[in-house]
Amino acid sequence: MAVKAGVIRAGARTTRRGAAETFTGVVFQDPVITAEAPSRLGGSVVTSTPGARTAWNSHPVGQTLFCLSGVGRICFKGEKPQVLNAGDTVNIPPDTMHWHGAAPDRLFSHLALSEAGEQGQGTAWGTHVSDAEYNEAASGGLNHAKPQVLRRAGSGFGLPYRRLGLALEPHFRS
Repeated sequence: MAVKAGVIRAGARTTRRGAAETFTGVVFQDPVITAEAPSRLGGSVVTSTPGARTAWNSHPVGQTLFCLSGVGRICFKGEKPQVLNAGDTVNIPPDTMHWHGAAPDRLFSHLALSEAGEQGQGTAWGTHVSDAEYNEAASGGLNHAKPQVLRRAGSGFGLPYRRLGLALEPHFRS
């Protein structure tokens, strides 16, 4: 059966809450791509509240995460957690045990893409991530202190920006 061309409207999809069997904390999933033969690709935008995370899991063909907003964490089995920031891409090899989720004090949204295996096998779920595992010091990423509010002189409005060492656009300079 061929894949049909067309637009799937946002209202045709339903946000669902992540199952307690596979997530710790409050997680919401918005499906973006549902595998339709011959494709085996699926994908969702996943939004995690502070401290929320997946259980240990792996994918038969691997997984790609594209970080959309907030601050998150990724941890591969046997390694320390790493900080994730908006714009980061995570490549997770096939059958690699890992977990990912929000930082302890920040929301985190990402696009999660993975393929089913050749026999249709999906995500293999392991145990929940312990608080000790989750709370290990995370490395890398940007400093995720609270954003500052920068104001144009006399403008009366503020825009949240992180200190990224980037120059503001000319119309924001005073």
